[in-house]
Amino acid sequence: MGVFTYGDDTIIIGDTQNIVLERLPIQQGDCEEFRLHRTVTYATTLDGAPFLYTVPPADQPDWVTDLASVPQLLTWLVPTSGKHLPAALVHDALVDDPAIDRYEADALFRDGMGDLEVGFIRRWLMWTAVTFETIRKRADPPTKIRTFGSLVLIVLLGAAATVNLATDIAVLPWMGSEEGVGGFLVEAGFGLAGAVVIPIVLGALFWAPVRIAGVIAGVAIAVLFHAMLLLAAVYGFYRLLESTPRRLQQIVGIVLVVAATVAFTWSFLR
Repeated sequence: MGVFTYGDDTIIIGDTQNIVLERLPIQQGDCEEFRLHRTVTYATTLDGAPFLYTVPPADQPDWVTDLASVPQLLTWLVPTSGKHLPAALVHDALVDDPAIDRYEADALFRDGMGDLEVGFIRRWLMWTAVTFETIRKRADPPTKIRTFGSLVLIVLLGAAATVNLATDIAVLPWMGSEEGVGGFLVEAGFGLAGAVVIPIVLGALFWAPVRIAGVIAGVAIAVLFHAMLLLAAVYGFYRLLESTPRRLQQIVGIVLVVAATVAFTWSFLR
């Protein structure tokens, strides 16, 4: 087996206008933390007044960050590092600052990504993700019930739409029940229309004071329901397999390859 070793020489970094991070030893799983060795300052306006914020905070010399907090399942869509990194570092500190309202911290994150020329869709998706976390951690129970409840309703409607497409049962009245390939496309079209309109209504009704986040989250879940379901199932299987002994992983791999080979061969012989 091979071994990795690391040099202990001192590195001098010039005035490159870049972020300088030190990765700390990993303590648990794949969770990475970093120490920032060069300050990052964001100058903007907040409520019409000049606003200046610097990380690491002056009173936290040992401040650490996990960069952009993105679930592993979604790193294909939003990487933990990239053009948005300065805004993510500032947001990491802002959310723990008692002097800053967390909703305002989220808005500063979104606006900061705009100043960094992060793509329009990506920055609004990332703002929605951090707003979701803000509601989970800081909102009162009634707010959590109406926001998360609206997402549960969207998931249930997505499941009903799947049944509608796969069977002759008109589960959702706006999709109807059509026959043939053309009918399937008609049902899918009406279902897609509902996947846009219904989340907009639910977001406007139940996601105050961040209604746009509710609309974005709802539409994303509704439109990508089947893709996310498949991705979650594959990822869940991978994580489960990753936690098993290596010998079992090899056996499962062989079984899958054999099963795929048999199925592929049978497709020609049937």
